[in-house]
Amino acid sequence: MEKEIVSNASSLIFIEKAKIFNLVKNLYSRILVPERVLKEIFKYNRPENIVIEQEINSGFIKLIKVRGVKDFPIHIGEKEAISLCLEKNIFLFLSDDKKARRYARSLKIETIGVLGVIINNLKLKHINKREARALMEKLIKEGYYMDPELYAEVMKIGDFY
Repeated sequence: MEKEIVSNASSLIFIEKAKIFNLVKNLYSRILVPERVLKEIFKYNRPENIVIEQEINSGFIKLIKVRGVKDFPIHIGEKEAISLCLEKNIFLFLSDDKKARRYARSLKIETIGVLGVIINNLKLKHINKREARALMEKLIKEGYYMDPELYAEVMKIGDFY
């Protein structure tokens, strides 16, 4: 499977907080990350940085220099990530930022968030409902914000009721 995806910082941090890099690897061959996104991640000394650095050293996360950053009215990390999607013709963006996802979709870039990684693994039977729900709860405990509407939607998609 050669399916690359571009990511922003917060999604990578929450993927590690939930300990689900293995689930991302079920869906994608590599995560491409602009330099600015890595600067955001390593700006603070977080426990997650150790595993993210291991994923970089293994080649699963690949640092890419963005040549032409577009001037979208969003945060610089997301701006670079979407610009990288366009530059490399990779129309998959891993982000949980609502505004950045909206901009990406307006440019015909498919978006997925951390919850989407969990749900897709559930659909592919890599995890069961109990595991998926436990991962969702773990994300929430780690500070992942999920508005009630999104929570209800995910509960329905995952058939958790």
